[in-house]
Amino acid sequence: MPAYRSAAEAEIRDAAIARLRELMPGCRIIHEINCASFGPNRIDLLAVMKDRIAAVEVKSERDKLDRLPAQIASMKGVAHHAIAALHEKFLTPWKSSHFDLPAFHEPEEARHAVVWAYPVRPRAGILGEWPLRDRWEKPKLLPPPDFIDLLWASELRSIVRKHNLHRATSGLDMPQMVDLLRWGLPGKTLLAETCATLRRRNCIEADPAVDAP
Repeated sequence: MPAYRSAAEAEIRDAAIARLRELMPGCRIIHEINCASFGPNRIDLLAVMKDRIAAVEVKSERDKLDRLPAQIASMKGVAHHAIAALHEKFLTPWKSSHFDLPAFHEPEEARHAVVWAYPVRPRAGILGEWPLRDRWEKPKLLPPPDFIDLLWASELRSIVRKHNLHRATSGLDMPQMVDLLRWGLPGKTLLAETCATLRRRNCIEADPAVDAP
């Protein structure tokens, strides 16, 4: 475990990784990845399949939620599924005659994300099962708007060259290459290229690289 990661955070992170592997068999887990090469936020966990990406922000009992809305917005820009794995101290209990189990409100800061409450224990509604309610079962999902921003300049350049989108790439900056890729490739192809690149990227902390075609 890296020195900067507390035991409290690692416990929730490990549980989130185990759940991602159940939901996304064959995914590659990457830790601490920038949501954009120039972006302000770093994603705690990224799970990458050949055509789908899930992002997780972990908040232990030692954390605060003040940055969570911005982090969720960044995750939703690059991932099909944005998940907030939160310690249960951030939940607000409420009473309801419709449930036999204790019921809880999700924190306002976690709006627009799927919430996984930790420890996993029986609770009313979605907080007790660690599901993905965010259209998870749909066989096809529209790609998130900014998924290409997960790529580095060298990776963008490699894809531009592979598809012969420009005669010379050495003088192109990142916005120019992004424009070429968005205009020159169908969304399905661009998503597949992005996922394949992330699955084989050499990362400091991640599952072994996958040589996806």
